[in-house]
Amino acid sequence: MGKKRTPDLSGKENTKKWLQDNPKVFLLVKEILEFCEPYRNPDFEYGWYNNNIFKFGRDSVGPRLGISCNLKECVVVATLLNKQNIPDRLGFEQCQRKPELSRLTLKFKVGIDNKNNYRRLMEVIATNLLTPLSCNSEVNFSKESKILLTSFINKIAQAKGFSKTEKDSLIKARIGQGRYRAALDDIWKGCALTGIKCRDLLRASHIKAWRDAEDSERTDPFNGLLLSAHLDALFDRGLISFDSGGFIMIADSISESDLNKLSIDKSMQLNMHPETQKYMEHHRDKYNFES
Repeated sequence: MGKKRTPDLSGKENTKKWLQDNPKVFLLVKEILEFCEPYRNPDFEYGWYNNNIFKFGRDSVGPRLGISCNLKECVVVATLLNKQNIPDRLGFEQCQRKPELSRLTLKFKVGIDNKNNYRRLMEVIATNLLTPLSCNSEVNFSKESKILLTSFINKIAQAKGFSKTEKDSLIKARIGQGRYRAALDDIWKGCALTGIKCRDLLRASHIKAWRDAEDSERTDPFNGLLLSAHLDALFDRGLISFDSGGFIMIADSISESDLNKLSIDKSMQLNMHPETQKYMEHHRDKYNFES
């Protein structure tokens, strides 16, 4: 397992002193860790290692992530096993010394805006390949988790330099991870409409979109919906909704031919929880479905 690590710096006096002596580096480290925290799988080892290195995941075993610091930058290295079928778009490169591994190295500079590196790291996290930062366990959606989710959404909402589509994608990836997603899994038990169980085929969405919602609504799991990818795309664009009985409502712009190709029929129904009703009513009103 290697050297024992701890997230508590009081257990690493030399590291603590070095960071305190270099406050700009310390600020960047805390920023990176704050970004990663909502996605952290609590079952994995994590914390300060040695020589100003923070690690998520087991040493030399399985997917893992490390953060090493110097006076100019923090280097984040994500390590994956090649057998995981890593998408080319993620930019991982095969290790020369260990050809069974691939790595992505991101250099976060002290004192500048590192949003492009955060975006790239988010793309990796969203794939669920980086296990230590993919919390898939059935856990309660705690008050602390709600605070973290609210903070993340608000930061993205206020961020400059992102298009509306980019913000939507980042937030959608976030609610599809971690404890909020686990709460949705518990509520819906699969695709809300088809019953499909395969997690990789399902997408998590807010019913009342984050930009329209209050903070408490953004973190309410009953404002979340799990649908298979094609149904999620239709719902997200207001081409389908659901009435108070859970029956599907379909926009006139979708032809019968397309409905048949998508295996959608007008008798489809989801089992809607009472707490979800107010959010679905908002969705119907927003996209002009008659109740």
